[in-house]
Amino acid sequence: MKKAIQSMLISLVLLAFMLSGCTPGPASKPIVFTYEPTSTPTHEPTSTSAIPTGDFEMSWNIYDSQYNSLGGILTIRRQGSKYTQTLVMSDGSSGTTDLTVIPDAEEIKLTDRPGNVYGDYMFISSTGYLYFCDIQGVIYTVPLLK
Repeated sequence: MKKAIQSMLISLVLLAFMLSGCTPGPASKPIVFTYEPTSTPTHEPTSTSAIPTGDFEMSWNIYDSQYNSLGGILTIRRQGSKYTQTLVMSDGSSGTTDLTVIPDAEEIKLTDRPGNVYGDYMFISSTGYLYFCDIQGVIYTVPLLK
């Protein structure tokens, strides 16, 4: 009987030891599913800055077979300090959204979803390419429509 009690105590101690690693702690962050962005953007030609000063309107065909198969023509306008984007789909439907500027000294970074947990934003490079990015980096790029 003494051996049975010792065996039971050892089992309880082992069980308590194993469960100690499984006790609930502080609430964990929710799992966020992400995708692997492209490692490097497509090569851009080097040239003088394509970003005009003052008010402007620039357009890109944002089709990408992997990330945006619906595509459409995205036009970004700046009037004073206000930025808007208009997306025109191939069926003629369209929508216009206000954009928020993300402060950056080197590029014009814009988002239509400020505070988004994925950190989605766009930026217009000095050569006119439009980059689509998130907190992991560049997703894809498209050249300026001529």
